[in-house]
Amino acid sequence: MSTKVLSVLAVFLLIFAFSGCTGNDEETATVSDSSGINVEFMPGAPPQQISEDDTSFDIGIKLDNRGEYDLSAAEGTDGSISVFLLGVNPMTIGLCEAGEECSTELIYDQGLGGAHYVNSELIPGEIAYVNWQAVDGSFPSYDLSISSDQTLNFVAQACYGYKTMTTAEGCFSDNAYAQATGAETCTISGEKDASNTIAPIQITNVVENPAGKNKETSENKYAFTFTIENIGDGIAFPITKSVSNCTKLGVADLNSNQITIDSVKVGGVEKVECLRKGAKPTITLVDNKGSYTCTFSQPSISGDYSELVEITLSYNYYTQTTKQVVVKNSIDF
Repeated sequence: MSTKVLSVLAVFLLIFAFSGCTGNDEETATVSDSSGINVEFMPGAPPQQISEDDTSFDIGIKLDNRGEYDLSAAEGTDGSISVFLLGVNPMTIGLCEAGEECSTELIYDQGLGGAHYVNSELIPGEIAYVNWQAVDGSFPSYDLSISSDQTLNFVAQACYGYKTMTTAEGCFSDNAYAQATGAETCTISGEKDASNTIAPIQITNVVENPAGKNKETSENKYAFTFTIENIGDGIAFPITKSVSNCTKLGVADLNSNQITIDSVKVGGVEKVECLRKGAKPTITLVDNKGSYTCTFSQPSISGDYSELVEITLSYNYYTQTTKQVVVKNSIDF
């Protein structure tokens, strides 16, 4: 199937010129800590009502990167967004022909920059638009006689890869179990304030504790436990699965809520001890929540000192949006 990807400017011009849209029926974009790629139908595409008498209409999707992760332009599925149209028979609206293999997947792989802060002001991320074409290259149209009005649920399902970057301030000492008396630079044991990029998967709690000594280097060891939560409105699934096949995944995959630990760094230095035998650990969230503990050695200096602990999470994410459309009997339309 052919895919038509329009630029932001071109789409606005088309909407204004042909549908008379003033923007009043489009919700104002909002950003929350759980935002990733927001998926919604474009205003009037499809319209709230269509006719059974072969009247053409548009079906368009707005992809809005409201999180802080930049999706780079990519070949294949790495970095791309796959959008599937479900809920309606694609042959009924001209997207497929009888007897032929039918796919309603659109792939957007041109890159979609995320939101970012400039002088404490959040600059919105990039927006892209995709829409479905009929097999003959024209607009879709309803082609089925009905005796009474019918309500259809147009469902757009989107799958994409995303990442969360989290930082917390770790505390390290030459005497991890009994810090020196007097004024402490920092405190080793206890909860740490975590700062996340805007994303649907968040680290909601970080706890540090001393964990003995490294027998080979005599360096102190520290254990960091990260609480990971899915606070978005979608489902995380393994990064080993292709986003272009997400509608074909089994229930076990789609309900796995599996997160991959990409990296753990302290002071910008990768902590290879946190990678289990060189492999990136995977964490399964139960009831949208899970935990991961990383234990590593850290060089000792005289007294206490702080270092930035950085952890990066990778995952595929699945979300959907629905729009009801009434198909009017041509007598009543």
